[in-house]
Amino acid sequence: MISVKDQAKALSNSATRPNAKENATHLIRDAKDDTQEVQVPDRKALYFLNCENCEYTVQGKPIKLSIENCKNLVLKVEDKILTGTVDIWKSGNLSLHFDRSVSTFQLDNIQSIAVRLPDAEHFGSMVWAGCEDVNLHLGRLFVAMLVLDGGLSDRTDLILTFIRLETSMETGGDVHTLSYTDLQSRNPSLRPETDQFKTTVVDGSIMTEAVVRLDNGFPATRAEQANLRQLEKQKDELLRGSQAEDE
Repeated sequence: MISVKDQAKALSNSATRPNAKENATHLIRDAKDDTQEVQVPDRKALYFLNCENCEYTVQGKPIKLSIENCKNLVLKVEDKILTGTVDIWKSGNLSLHFDRSVSTFQLDNIQSIAVRLPDAEHFGSMVWAGCEDVNLHLGRLFVAMLVLDGGLSDRTDLILTFIRLETSMETGGDVHTLSYTDLQSRNPSLRPETDQFKTTVVDGSIMTEAVVRLDNGFPATRAEQANLRQLEKQKDELLRGSQAEDE
């Protein structure tokens, strides 16, 4: 099992070595009190490291976006992120605005972040651990209800929705706020070092579920795991039927 923290550590180590993928990464490092437009060459990863009190407008089509150990950072991403992947860890007080779809957010150890997308159709999923004050702006959305499935002894069956829904006058839409502390107050057995959650939009409601790992290490919810197993079972049955006909 590879946690978000382990993934972040591996990426951090590779990015800080002198020759680590330098030709494939557009790195902005140790910036302070900076405001500018950032033109990213297409098909390069964009990496913000140790930046503080900065505001950037990102232009171009990076492969992915990574943010590490940044504070008071404002980003507006105007174009498409080619893989649809945004990784953020060990950071605080971030404001991120995306004009195009993001399929996967991965957050670890974040203290206050606002993520804005045009609407729910532009949002894929968010895998997160040990985060506080996560504010997700998806335009007008839906009131979600708290659902618990399973007891404290079986955390992988735990289904949790965003615990607070507020109306944002600034965006004219809804702000969905999530905090690990609030979840842990309802479920004391949760552990910030190991427990991860995945937030998605399901059947018109925004929902957060405990993460389980598939055989290939991919993070999924228990419902997604069950659906995948059902599809695999159906494929096996079709294959056996085809083999029987050939005989």
